[in-house]
Amino acid sequence: MSTRRRLVVPALVAVALVVAMGLDSPARAAGPRFASPTGTTAQNCLTVATACNIEKAIGGAVFADDITILSGVYTTSTVLGDTDRSLNIHGEAGRPRPVINSSASSAISFPQSASGVRISDLTINHTGSQYGLNLFTTSVVVQRVSVYSNGAVACSPGISGTVRDSLCVTSANDGIALDDSWAGSNETWRLRLRNVTAVATGAGSFGIRADVSGNGANLDIDARNVIASGVTADVRSSVTDTSTADSDVDLVSSNYDVTQVGTRGFVTAAGTGTNQTAAPVFRDPNYHQAPASPTINAGTADIYTGTTDIDGEARPAGGAGDIGADEYYADTTPPDTVLTHAPKPKSHRRKGRFSFSSTEWGSFVCKVDRHPAGPCGSPFKKKYKRYGRHHITITAVDVTGNADPTPVTYTWKVKKKRKRHHHR
Repeated sequence: MSTRRRLVVPALVAVALVVAMGLDSPARAAGPRFASPTGTTAQNCLTVATACNIEKAIGGAVFADDITILSGVYTTSTVLGDTDRSLNIHGEAGRPRPVINSSASSAISFPQSASGVRISDLTINHTGSQYGLNLFTTSVVVQRVSVYSNGAVACSPGISGTVRDSLCVTSANDGIALDDSWAGSNETWRLRLRNVTAVATGAGSFGIRADVSGNGANLDIDARNVIASGVTADVRSSVTDTSTADSDVDLVSSNYDVTQVGTRGFVTAAGTGTNQTAAPVFRDPNYHQAPASPTINAGTADIYTGTTDIDGEARPAGGAGDIGADEYYADTTPPDTVLTHAPKPKSHRRKGRFSFSSTEWGSFVCKVDRHPAGPCGSPFKKKYKRYGRHHITITAVDVTGNADPTPVTYTWKVKKKRKRHHHR
């Protein structure tokens, strides 16, 4: 069981090469469609002004349509996709990534007949039972996609193609962060992973799983700059029957330490070559790297490596790219402290209760009256010995040590209760 993972490009030829390499290609000729958080089924989806809801934008698309998901938050209980049409689904260029909150069994799902699906610049929060992202198809391109799932599999990102600069996280027991497992006969498929972070935190879970069955079925996962973390194993490769299938997971400049290898399975041994076994260090729940992480400047590049990380920041930032979906940039932006609850400005209560939050992951420092400042958490409770005015300062500090330069300050007065005189 892995314990370290409990985390502290002549025109036609050029286009053909771009598609073959899984790189960003020019816009498709198919008609554009648009989805908006405020769109309805009454809109025709064909312009930004007439953007429809996300279910209609994707469900009503035809082969090779380009679908822009406008920035904002979407809530749906419908499986999006679930069609044999090859679609290009993506967020807006230069705008915050749209967030899809899905309670469907699978948030986005395409069958094997939908070859060439492209998914990019989306955040998926999935509370259903099965897949956050399920592309059971070939020649996929997935890039800059974050999937957080409570389901069995966060990402099943394709039988073949390229997945890069993406994050797959599941909290389910026996869950799989990134799964490329299938049954076939006399077929060979290759899935490329570049700068992917795959984290499974539930009991019995796997970071990456590659299980194959069927006579002559061959799976090859070509992984570079990947962080894989699971509880039972970080990376698993196995053939699940007595067939002549085989499953290979070849990792270069990747971070993992516990593997599980079955008959005719193969995983590059942990710690060999440029691979790491030292635990990555993250600064927030979105798996951005902290300054001390060994994954910084430890990656390699090839023609499939992306030029931006999961947040759209340029890669590489240093002498070499980083391992994982995030490219580290020094954080110099301080957080903002937000006060959400405080005593009334005038109160008879000698106990004060404060609730507060921060715009960044981190900690807080509180100073009350003339007492020394010290670490505190929300809610913060304080009992006062004296009546009169009291003063509190609450400062948010992010994980890299940046403190809010304009902390929250609050003043209130504790008053004595007037004694009631009883007249006879």
